[in-house]
Amino acid sequence: MFLYGESASHLSVLLLLGQEADSASLLQGMAASDLPCTIQECRDLMQLDQILSAQHHAIDVLVIDLAESHLKYTKQLMQLSQNFPIVILVPAGREGWVKHAVQLNNEHFLIKDAAGGFLALLPIVLLRAINESREQLARTRAELNMMEHRLSLSQIVEGSPVASFVIDCNHVVTHWNLACETFTGKKAFEMIGTSNQWQAFYTSPRPVLADLMLDEALEKSVGLFYPGKVQLSSNVRGVFEAEDYFAHFGEHGRWIYFTATPIRDDCGKVVGAMETLQDVSQRHEVEAALQASQAFLAQIVDGSSVATFVIDRNHTVTHWNRACEALTGLAAKEVIGSKEQWRAFYPSERPVMADLIMNGAMAEDVDQFYHGKFRPSRLIEGVFEAEDFFSQFGPEGKWVFFTAAPLRDMDGCVVGAIETLQDMNERRLAEEALKASEARYRDLSMTDGMTGLFNSRHFYESVEKELERARRYGRPLSLLLMDIDNFKKVNDQYGHLEGDKVLQSLAMVIRGCLREMDSAYRYGGEEFIVVLPETRSEDAVNVAQRLRQRFADQIQRPAPEQILHCTVSIGVSQFIVGDDAKSLVKRADEGTYQAKHQGKNCVVWVDPS
Repeated sequence: MFLYGESASHLSVLLLLGQEADSASLLQGMAASDLPCTIQECRDLMQLDQILSAQHHAIDVLVIDLAESHLKYTKQLMQLSQNFPIVILVPAGREGWVKHAVQLNNEHFLIKDAAGGFLALLPIVLLRAINESREQLARTRAELNMMEHRLSLSQIVEGSPVASFVIDCNHVVTHWNLACETFTGKKAFEMIGTSNQWQAFYTSPRPVLADLMLDEALEKSVGLFYPGKVQLSSNVRGVFEAEDYFAHFGEHGRWIYFTATPIRDDCGKVVGAMETLQDVSQRHEVEAALQASQAFLAQIVDGSSVATFVIDRNHTVTHWNRACEALTGLAAKEVIGSKEQWRAFYPSERPVMADLIMNGAMAEDVDQFYHGKFRPSRLIEGVFEAEDFFSQFGPEGKWVFFTAAPLRDMDGCVVGAIETLQDMNERRLAEEALKASEARYRDLSMTDGMTGLFNSRHFYESVEKELERARRYGRPLSLLLMDIDNFKKVNDQYGHLEGDKVLQSLAMVIRGCLREMDSAYRYGGEEFIVVLPETRSEDAVNVAQRLRQRFADQIQRPAPEQILHCTVSIGVSQFIVGDDAKSLVKRADEGTYQAKHQGKNCVVWVDPS
């Protein structure tokens, strides 16, 4: 927008001429002026209407070179004058026509003198007409906006279920809604038009929060009237909020949460303030009950002999009892109020079981951190329990059994988690000792005490599994049965102690020839069996030959000056469909018998066909 007296922006001028008018001088005069403009001309109202209908840009001003023919279009021109300003050029000597055009409510007239002097004034008149029109339009819009704003404010305040009142820049109450009447007991007709808003809240005159905001005295006076109670709203910019106790509200007084909001005009100037009030007494009662409950919980937790800690919904430690201090070695003062509960258990930051419960973890989530160490509780849904070793507990570390359970509010929402810990070190050590003892006795029941190989009883337990695997998957399986040659002679000549050494020597050779999947057994006396899974007869014969040769190469020294070489006869059998342990061993035993008759110290495979 430009003002009269300033340089004009480019204007769009529409010129309405009479049918017989000569526009050459008018156009020439306007072109010669310094007024930047685009001029369109028309000869009658119909042509004018066509131009306006097709116009893509707004017309800044309509210039009418008034002719007698135009007078009959007065009503139509009146309608046009509502959209843009009109400047009328009246021929000299025809000033009487002006009274017919007065209905246009437009004061912009210019008399066309014969010398053409009016042309010098025309740009000035056009600018003035445009500026006055725009000023009027802006004023009208501002008035409408103000009316709409007041109406909107009134509707918002009156229709709000929140107790609210408004004061103007003179601290006079302008609105006091029905909710505020009910809340304070003061009627709107008592308060509106007065500056007695304090009467609803205090026993003697003093500013309310809205008054302080209006005077922009919050920083200076808030400490005097609302010490430590007022703060800027974290939700709405420029709004102040406070909470205070009003003893004379109701039978037992009320806690009230109240806010003050500035009301500004279009220029940002504070022209009023609105205050809202909400009864928060019930919340304070609940908070007081919660504090009592928390104090009670703290006594329960702190008095428990079971190590216990509690975290809230933000994973902040709220309780860390003395038993927990004793077990973990971490003092409560070092961890309460922090999120560092992990320090008691792990060398670097990671969630503890209570953190996982607080996050709503499922079993698969817990498994990421306690794989193979946890299980869901059999007693309480949503509770997990685990057992783990913590090396930093005590000089040698401790085994700890721990559980974590959610803490829920009345709506069932998880608001925290509690974790308990029990020292299981003595029980775990006892269990490990028992397991070691059981393993030792189990080994003794499975092995031959002299050779360290498996015994014959374990052979029949194991060979059945290998036979079942061979049957099911069609895999090869071979068996070696060996007998030490002339073993009775060794015992008779050198004694049973030397005979035992020969047995132990063969056992050592057998172990040296086996793969991890193979197994060896002392079958009885001087007889030994080797089971070879995934092995065909020809490969089994090779193993038997290697074993036979190594044993034959062993040097036995029954006396300092004596050297003894012992040999072994070996029978080999391979599993066929229909075999059981008895038939498989029987064929191998036949091979051993044949080896003995063939001169001993040899290997014989028995063909099952």
